[in-house]
Parts: sequence; structure tokens; C-alpha cells
Amino acid sequence: MAKNRKTFFDGLIYILNTLAAFALMASYLSAYISPKHISWFSILALAYPYLLLANIIFAIWWALRVKIKIVLPIVAIALGYQQIPRVYKSHGTNQVVADGSALKLMTYNVHSQNRYQWIETDSVPQRISALIASEDPDVLLLQEYYSKSEGWEVNFPHHYSLIGSTNSSTGTIIYSKFPLLNKGFYDLPGPEGAINNGKAIWVDVEWNNKALRIFNLHLSSVGLEPADYENLSPLDQENQDEIQKGLYKIGGSLSAAFKKRAFQVEFLDSLFQEMEMPLIVGGDFNDPPHSYTYSTLLEQLQDSYLAAGEGYVKTFDRKPLSFRIDYLMYNEEQLRCHEYSVIEEPFSDHYPVISEFSLR
Repeated sequence: MAKNRKTFFDGLIYILNTLAAFALMASYLSAYISPKHISWFSILALAYPYLLLANIIFAIWWALRVKIKIVLPIVAIALGYQQIPRVYKSHGTNQVVADGSALKLMTYNVHSQNRYQWIETDSVPQRISALIASEDPDVLLLQEYYSKSEGWEVNFPHHYSLIGSTNSSTGTIIYSKFPLLNKGFYDLPGPEGAINNGKAIWVDVEWNNKALRIFNLHLSSVGLEPADYENLSPLDQENQDEIQKGLYKIGGSLSAAFKKRAFQVEFLDSLFQEMEMPLIVGGDFNDPPHSYTYSTLLEQLQDSYLAAGEGYVKTFDRKPLSFRIDYLMYNEEQLRCHEYSVIEEPFSDHYPVISEFSLR
């Protein structure tokens, strides 16, 4: 009887392992299949860290029991081993640059400086301003910037902003210590009939006697409400029908956002291919490192985390979801990244990302 129970338990574990293994392998396809055609692979990409961890646990389980079933999770992990550094790196870089030759950038989605009191913290605009002052970046990229925030004190001699509308007073802004040689924006495309596809703003600055173009992106968000995030939390005493309806709504919102970002990133990718000057692209991409968005941009640009980051990093933290969706990317042929950090301060649902660059 004990042997039968043991065999049944092993069989159940193997079924769960099979589901996790095939889900992990399917998530790899998100980097290659546009959500314009199929969005389910992109949804699986959101679960990549958890699927990877599950397969590692299964592999350890079968190893301890000396079972040939260990082959399944090992194969699933090995097929995507090149993607593991996108979420975890054991060490960064130790590059040294001469004093005064580095350019320090910060990108930060400030969530309208807590305009609607999402965070139960006093003086959020002042706290964000103090954080920016203490880090003292040369160029600052902000998303969801609220232009009428009281107590907001960010002192840069130059800036360029694009506000969504008079009523919202919210948009994107680039602050710079360097004079702006040029500036502008691009309307981002989207699916037919879609609205609010967004814009990409850019500036040219002169740095070390070279013109450098810097983009600030805020790609289409999912637009989930606080109640939607609660539906993703562990289920306890909630009504099951309401939870199911909420999950369907979340799935539809995710699919629509994935499709929008596919249109946006394909346009941006073709745009960046034509640029010959040094280029840095930062902002809130609203997609994790195993997404179609990230993988498409990585064909032309390098990720500063891959160059100089280490450990497991998250830039968006709204329970139960924690991802790296804010980036600073650059063209590696002309620039070098030698510093990367994320500051986990609870002044927004995003954390600021900071990188330092030098010319090659």
C-alpha cells in the first residue's frame, strides 16, 4: 500500500513537472512570435521566473530521488539557458573610467508623484525630488510625470516634456544638465482603431564633443486597477465567479497591451536601425526581459543590466507582480556601460534605474 501511494505521488509530481516544463519552453517563444498574431506566449513570458524556479525545484527533487525523470526539467531549462542572465546575473562589471568622462542617466516612472494618494506616505513629491538630488544624474527621464505637483523641486537647466492633455497634466519629460541641440517626438503606431498609442520623445545633447541622442519611452501599459491586482493575489474567501470574471478581464487587458506594444516596438526598431549617432533609450517598457518588446529592441541595443548589473532585479513592484520592466539601453558600438543600479524606494510602483556610460 505504501509503495502504491509513493508511486501515485511520483506520478502526480511528474504531471506537474510536465506542465511546468512545457510552459517554460513555450515561454521562450515569446521572444520570437509577435503578440500581433498570438499573445498567449507573451502571457507565459510574465511567468518565466516562476516557471524557471519550479523546474529547478523539480530537477532537485528528481536528483535527490535518483530518477531518470530529471531529464525533463533539465532539458526545459537547458533549451533557454541563454535567457537566464536576463533575470539573474551572478556578477556585474569592474570597468574603470577616467573622472569626468562618464554620463549618468536615471529613468523613473514617478506614478504622477502620488497625485491620487496611491501610496500612504507623506510628502512623496519632496521625497522623490530629494532622491533625484542625491543621485545627481546628468540626464533624467521621467514617465507619468505630473506637471502641477506641489512640492516638486527638480533643478536642471534644460528640459523637454510632452504632456498628454491639459486635463491630465501628465506625460513624459527629459531633464538635462547639457544644452539641448535638438528635440522632438514620434507618434507611436498601434492596432487599427486603437487609441492612446503614445509618443516617444527624444533630445540631442552635446557630450564630450559628440552629439548624443536620448529617447524617453513609455510604452502602452496594461491599465489594471488596484482591484485587478487583488484578483491575482492568493485566493481565500472571495467569490469564485467574480474572481474568474476578473481574471478574464485581466487576460483581455494583457492581450490588448501586448499587441499595442508589438506595433510600437517594431516601429522603434526600424527607427533605431537608421541612427548612426550614439544612442541611449530609456523608460518604462511595460514588458519583462523575456518579452517580444525587449527581445526586439535587444537586436539593435544592449541592456545596461546585461552589461553591468548583477543579482535578481525588479523595477516594478505591485504585489503579487514584481518584474524588471524599466530599462536603459544603448548602442554598444559607440557606448560602454560600466555602472547599473536600482534604488528600491517605495515612492512609486516603479523603482528608479541608474546607469553610467562612456564613449568607446
